[in-house]
This record gives sequence, structure tokens and C-alpha cells, in this order.
Amino acid sequence: MDAYNTFSREKLSSFKTLAEQCRYLLSCKITAAASGNTLQARVGDFALPVFCNGDEYQTIQKAVYWLKTQAANYLNAAKGA
Repeated sequence: MDAYNTFSREKLSSFKTLAEQCRYLLSCKITAAASGNTLQARVGDFALPVFCNGDEYQTIQKAVYWLKTQAANYLNAAKGA
């Protein structure tokens, strides 16, 4: 059984970097909710800017990929600075 952290906006805002925020969001359960004719990825009541015309699984996979990409881009930019 997978164990997820309970999402908290206060905890999310306590992280100083985007990479830390992404890592925290990845540790929480990601779901998908209807948004018009598409599904939108969410963590708790926090909507992610990830939309998909597919099913819930595909939407969650896109959200995981997006969060990992955001974290990697942040870390690569920080190394180059």
C-alpha cells in the first residue's frame, strides 16, 4: 500500500525553492478532477496547471512528469547561476 503525505498549503508555502515544492507535491496523492471538457490534475485542493483529454491515470502521469520537469529545470538553472 502506498503512503502519501497529507497535503497542506501551509507546508507547501514553507518550502523555499520550486524543487522542494515539487518534491513535496510528488509525495502527496495526485488526483484528477473535471474542468470543462478535460481533466485537471490536483493535489488536495491545489490545482496544478496540467490538463488532459485522457483518463484519470493519464492526467496523473502527465502531472508527475510536469512536476519532475519543473524540479529538474529549477535545479539546472540554479547550477548555472
